[in-house]
Order: sequence, then C-alpha cells, then structure tokens
Amino acid sequence: MKTAIPLAARELAEQTEDVVSRAFVPVRIDPDDDGQFLRSKVRYATAGQVVVSQVTGAFVRVLRSRALISSTDQELVKVVLPARGRFGVGQDGRQCLLGSDSLVVYDTARPYEMRFWEPCEVVGLGIPRALLGPHAGRLAHRTACAIPIGAGGQRFAAALLRNAASELDTLSGDSCPYLADALVSLVLSAMSGRSAWGPGQDLADRVLAYCLAHLSDPWLSPGAVAREHGVSVRHLNRLLQPYGISLAAWIRHRRLERIRRDLADSALAHRSVELVAADWGILDATHLSRALRAEFGQSAAQIRRSARLSTG
Repeated sequence: MKTAIPLAARELAEQTEDVVSRAFVPVRIDPDDDGQFLRSKVRYATAGQVVVSQVTGAFVRVLRSRALISSTDQELVKVVLPARGRFGVGQDGRQCLLGSDSLVVYDTARPYEMRFWEPCEVVGLGIPRALLGPHAGRLAHRTACAIPIGAGGQRFAAALLRNAASELDTLSGDSCPYLADALVSLVLSAMSGRSAWGPGQDLADRVLAYCLAHLSDPWLSPGAVAREHGVSVRHLNRLLQPYGISLAAWIRHRRLERIRRDLADSALAHRSVELVAADWGILDATHLSRALRAEFGQSAAQIRRSARLSTG
C-alpha cells in the first residue's frame, strides 16, 4: 500500500508544475511514493525562440501524458544534460539513465516521463521543431538514448550547457536571434557527429550540419558539398529524398531565412540589401526581393519597414 503524500509535498510539486508548464509545455509533477520532495528550482530564459533552462530538485516524477498534449502547445525538441546527479528519461518505449557524462534528447510533442531519484541539476535547450528543419524528424526518433560525451561537438555542447545557468540573466537584447542560430547549429553539429550515434550515423545529417556552418560561403553548392563528403551529387539527392527536399532548395531557403533576419535587425539598418545578401553567400541580389516575397510574403523593403514599425 502506497504511503499518502503529505499535503506540503504535493503543494510544492504543484508550484513547480505550474512554472515548468508555463516555461515549456504542460506536465504533471508528482512527489515520489514516499512523499519525499526536494523543493525544486526552475530558471529559464529565451535566446530568440530557443529556451535555455536550469532545473534542480529530487524525489519527483515529471510526466507528459497524452492527455496533456494539445495542438496549441509548443513543439520542442529538448537536449538536456545532468550537470549534477543522475536522472532517468523514458519515451517511445525506450528508457535511459543519465549521468554527467551523457546528453539526451526528447520530444515534447509525444508522451515522456522523467524520474529524479536523487538531488540533481539539469541544464538544457528547448528548440522549436521548426528551427531544426529536416533534422527534427531524425532527432525525434533518437529520443531517450544516452549520447556519450566524447570529443568534438558533443564535448563542446556539454560545456556550453554546463555553463548555461550562470548566463541565463544575460539572455536578452539584439544578439538573441543570432545566439539562437549558434545554439541550434551547435546542437546539430553535436548530434551529427559519428560518435553521437555510432557507425550507422546517417550521412544526410552531417551534410546538412556542414551546410548550416557554411551558408555564408558563396561557393557552397551541391557539387561542392558532394566533393567535401566524397560522394556524388546524385548520391546526395538520394540521401535527401526522405526529407522531401533538394539540397539546392534547402540551402537557398536557409540563406533567405538569415537574410530576412538581418534585414529586420535595426543594428544592421545601415547595410544595403546587397551587402546583407552577400553576407550569406548571395552575390547577385537582383531577384532577392522577389525571392523573399515568394518565401515569406514580404520584399526586402517591406521586411525593413515592418521591423521599423514594430520597434516604434
């Protein structure tokens, strides 16, 4: 027979539940079966659309059940790391126990459960699925799998997450959209390395991560990417068929996204449209406004005008 959970523990859990639900997505937080609950502390801030968080606590279960999932919730891919202690994550029929030597991914669009058996500090990034583009589906199918922190991208990502808590109060201002891009690129780099998933790592992930890191290079093209990875352009196109995209169209869309962002940045208002385009590898901006209108419904001039009006 389970021990009745003391009212004080339940109230503390409900307070934490409210904060977490407002910061991320609705969840249920329960004290453990013995009624223990270590007062949890939740800190978070946003960098652009990316949520950076630090959560401390223990003796608790966090449940994201199907009944709590709504079409109006944020769809976040969470990348988290235990900075201290250990905790468990379960999703999609998989379970893993995490220590400070591993990262884990889970998806808020589907049910998941987290268990904290001991005092623990967890830092993480909540990334909207839309920012991950075609990577979102791949990461969402690698949930609840411990990703060892070895070298390269994984170690760098872990170091960033460990230091995120001390920088939460600084995440504001004009740099945040750029910081969000950098955080997403870092995560993709960490998750695309061979050591993240073993020898079966899909080349498509590494190709797209490479392209994100080289968008500003005017010579970035399917041919150049194919040569860099030792494959043919035909093979690249075959790899990307499951995504429903062509590499050339994907590179073009990502460049236009960066150009739109910079055109809306008041700090870059002195730069001409042509120079902004050149920053992202488009040296001939003759048809840029038409391309932006087709992609986002606004020309270059309209993007800048809208940004001026929104900032008053």
